[in-house]
Amino acid sequence: MSWTPSTKCVGLGQMLIVDASCLYEVVADGRAAESVRARLASDPDQAAPHVVDVEVLGVIRRHRLLGLLDGTAAAQAVADLREWPGERFGHRSLLDRAWELRDSVRTWDAMYVALAEVLRGTVLTLDARLGKVKGLDCEVEVVAR
Repeated sequence: MSWTPSTKCVGLGQMLIVDASCLYEVVADGRAAESVRARLASDPDQAAPHVVDVEVLGVIRRHRLLGLLDGTAAAQAVADLREWPGERFGHRSLLDRAWELRDSVRTWDAMYVALAEVLRGTVLTLDARLGKVKGLDCEVEVVAR
């Protein structure tokens, strides 16, 4: 897979905070991969909390065990995940804000939202439910499947 590296500095301009649902689709060449790839290509300044790697790796593993990915596809997905050029940010500093969001956003999603708020970015997701949450201090863009 060929990734377009970021040429912007973190914190300057709009940053896409790519959630695990989008990143998995791209690395595993899922049904929504082309839509997500097109959106990522339009703004190469991308980031995620470090937990994105664990989340996506868990989905790759689960889909391999269920036979939804063969061994070759799963290995390639892991390699593509490792090569994704998005900036990974530690999540410890996001814990308090994620906790504040507990009544409206699932914990995993709250990490992406908290990072987007800090970086004044947009969360990119396939989760329509997250796209409907009111009162967030960031934009949430739901990619059409």
